[in-house]
Amino acid sequence: MRIEQLTFTRFLAAIIIVVFHFGKGVFPFNLPGLTTLISFGYIGVSYFFTLSGFVMIVAYGKDGQSINTKNYYINRLAKIYPVYIVALLLSLLAIRPAVTAPKLGAEVVLLQSFIPKYLPSYNLPDWSLSVELLFYLLFPLLLNYFYNKSSLLKTGLVISGLWILSQVINSMLANSGDHTDTYRNFIYYNPIGHLNEFLAGNLAGLAYLHYCRKNYFANDRPLLILAVVAVLGVSLLRWMQLLGINWPVNFHNGLLVVFFVPLILLLALNKGYFSKVLSNPVLVFLGEISYCIYILQLPLSTLFTGWFKLNNPVAGLYLFVIFLIVCSSAVYLFVEIPGKKLIKKYLKNL
Repeated sequence: MRIEQLTFTRFLAAIIIVVFHFGKGVFPFNLPGLTTLISFGYIGVSYFFTLSGFVMIVAYGKDGQSINTKNYYINRLAKIYPVYIVALLLSLLAIRPAVTAPKLGAEVVLLQSFIPKYLPSYNLPDWSLSVELLFYLLFPLLLNYFYNKSSLLKTGLVISGLWILSQVINSMLANSGDHTDTYRNFIYYNPIGHLNEFLAGNLAGLAYLHYCRKNYFANDRPLLILAVVAVLGVSLLRWMQLLGINWPVNFHNGLLVVFFVPLILLLALNKGYFSKVLSNPVLVFLGEISYCIYILQLPLSTLFTGWFKLNNPVAGLYLFVIFLIVCSSAVYLFVEIPGKKLIKKYLKNL
């Protein structure tokens, strides 16, 4: 089951992360309000985790059927690994970091986020794929032995309780006063700290499957209301910054699923104008290449800067985004799709 109107949101999240990394201070992202939004651009990764949890349920959780664990693991490996390895190799060639065998080995097998001293990784954004590894390993167990055997209410209570507990723990750890790099890497990048985001997405997926046959949210009013609430929330954060008020909360590890889950559900259930626009084939394609955009941003930025040497930061950012989209499209068509087919064909015949 494909929900096309959600696919383009992956592209938006990926571009927000790119601007967070490379576009701070560039017009129009230096304007009041947008500055605050971009400063929280890292939450795009949290959105990826939540949406991933939702998509996994929609793809595999229909009608309470059990999942074939072997086929699931092969499908996940085939989806992420060809582009992951290409991005890692490109990072090593473009950036030329000092490489150690243990750290490189951990990154090759997607374990870097489990070992704080190996962060940041050689291809900085790929820490999130290490986090996704935990999600993928757990998902068949969760679906077969918990979700399929529990009511939506029970599942919702358990996941909500775990989310609240995780936010309390994450906030306490983030504000403990220990600011060493290893401790910070453990707080912000360890897979356990992000599991709540994936589980929240699972819950959203289960709710969607429960209600998708009903004609909920056929118009766009709920989405517009949510957009207004989001703008007001960002504005509030900006005013708090101006007043010197800092919340002792950790936005990096799932706090904003209270916004992401309603957004995903409203878009998935929507049958109005937003759904029609976001299902445009061009926008869907941009969403399909979002993984390539995200994982290739660092090495391609290094190559772009070295090749073109632009002095205008505004032109540099926008030309880089175009360059990134073109390269990501090529990698998607000539690496991700054929690589996925090749891995599936080889491993499923073993």
